[in-house]
Amino acid sequence: MTKSFGFLLLITFLNYFYYLFFFSDKEIKNTSVVIEQGMKINEISKILYKEKIIANEFAFKAWIKLNFLEKKIKFGEFQITGKNSIYNITQNLLSGKFVYRQFTLVEGMYKNELLKELKQIDPRSSLKITDIPENLLADTYSYVATDSAERILENIIIYSKKFSENIWVKRDKNIPLKNVNEMFILASIVEKETAIKSEKSKIAGVFFNRMKIGMRLQSDPTVEFSITKGEKKLGRKLLRKDLKFISEYNTYMNKGLPPSPICYAGKEALIAVSRPYNSNYLYFVSKQKDGQHYFSTNYKDHLERIRSIKNAK
Repeated sequence: MTKSFGFLLLITFLNYFYYLFFFSDKEIKNTSVVIEQGMKINEISKILYKEKIIANEFAFKAWIKLNFLEKKIKFGEFQITGKNSIYNITQNLLSGKFVYRQFTLVEGMYKNELLKELKQIDPRSSLKITDIPENLLADTYSYVATDSAERILENIIIYSKKFSENIWVKRDKNIPLKNVNEMFILASIVEKETAIKSEKSKIAGVFFNRMKIGMRLQSDPTVEFSITKGEKKLGRKLLRKDLKFISEYNTYMNKGLPPSPICYAGKEALIAVSRPYNSNYLYFVSKQKDGQHYFSTNYKDHLERIRSIKNAK
């Protein structure tokens, strides 16, 4: 009788653990869990239990320890789905199939805005404004929840360098730019001048035409940057007196390019600068309503365009 009871108890015990480890009728649907780097198995099991991903902390830890899996668990954000058996959960944590989040460095964004966004992702970051490079590509980047702001920035720097150097190699060799840095500078001005993709190349062409004849670039966004230093929005229209604002960034007062980009430019702006539209245009003015521009080859026609826009109001 005692032997039979003991055998029955053993079978019950084995069935219970078989159920825990390999089978469960509970379905987990897209539950996110973040395993931070350096977490020990006790911390991991508590998180999984709290999120109702595992039913038994002791059994989970025992499985991990007995199979020497503790150091093989990946760190990151996981999307757990399927049966909540310990075996299935463990396979998820060993797979390295992380949830990738998206971060967008928006076209026209300033350095201080980028720093603020990175700090929101990683409040513990010690990044300072002086750590943020100026030659970065405005684009959408992927990262995992455990990535630091420094790691995200490093990935942005690597991709920006790779993309810009590739564009520079394929550039029109007739453009009057010396290096990738100058390409970023002019692209930032083009980025601020228009959001319309089809016009970026035309506007880049206008600036090159001005440079070739020794004319100042006379770009309004450089005046705004001169006043605000990219720390805030101007919050008003530019005044005629603003065009005389003393700054090395003011292209109404200085010939050539500013010393550095005035914002972060996207792919279209960089490509537009590397292969500009070939024309004789020297002037452009916004049509106001739809953001598109009128282009002119001489100052007389340019003034006529301005008058027609004012009369149409």
